[in-house]
Amino acid sequence: MTTLPVADARARFSQIVDAAATTHERFDITRNGARVAVVLGADDYDSLVETIAILSDGHLLADVRAGIADLTAGRTSTSAELRAAMREVGRAS
Repeated sequence: MTTLPVADARARFSQIVDAAATTHERFDITRNGARVAVVLGADDYDSLVETIAILSDGHLLADVRAGIADLTAGRTSTSAELRAAMREVGRAS
């Protein structure tokens, strides 16, 4: 994370956007020493929004926890097993 005053951020805005998009770096922007804004790449923002949506949905969160429990218990399938199961229900060729 890099912290920049708003004047510096304005002068380097194009570079900041490029870095946020390509390196996933987050930039905290300050005004008079106080943090007032954050610049981050669109993919990182979308990931945060999706995470919040999942954590806010009890059913989705329960599904995630069930999946983690399956992994921990070793209840997994190979890609070949998954492909065969998908064919059985007509979802794969």
